[in-house]
Amino acid sequence: MIVSVADAGQRLDRWLAARLPELSRARLQTLIEGGRVTVGGRARKAAYRVRAGERVEAEIPPAEAQELRPEALPLEVVYEDDAVLVVNKPAGMVMHPGAGHAGGTLAAAVLAHAPETARVGGQRRPGIVHRLDKGTSGLLVVAKTRPAYDSLVAQLAARTVARRYLVVVHGLPTPSDGVIDAPIGRH
Repeated sequence: MIVSVADAGQRLDRWLAARLPELSRARLQTLIEGGRVTVGGRARKAAYRVRAGERVEAEIPPAEAQELRPEALPLEVVYEDDAVLVVNKPAGMVMHPGAGHAGGTLAAAVLAHAPETARVGGQRRPGIVHRLDKGTSGLLVVAKTRPAYDSLVAQLAARTVARRYLVVVHGLPTPSDGVIDAPIGRH
């Protein structure tokens, strides 16, 4: 993969996540830390800022096989057509299977509701093009077809999709109103 002029200056981990949406951020982090991602032939840290024209290579070993099984879990469908499904993910629900979370995932619920999603997005992430943390509730767009998946991934990578977040605050912030224009940090 070659870094474009438009993408120059992005962190390596974020740049890679936009190009490999089928991989979790944790998996990408493991690949980067393990030296399986190189920039110009050299292993780099996740915070490395990519430069235009640089060649990024990722050696991605097969993931541990963990079959995703459909689970008829409660799923609040907000919108659905032949190409996409929009669901309201409740706080506390894990997106996809992982260590300590083999079942009860949003991916399993989506697969039960829309089996055709198994053909797009990878075996463990049927149609899922973005994610929300376990403790976060909100709307998720799920692709039901390959063209929808490819389009959504491209829109997310190009940052042409607007995202809005509503935050519940404990206490009394000063000032009492305003706009926070900053990246969302990890806790």
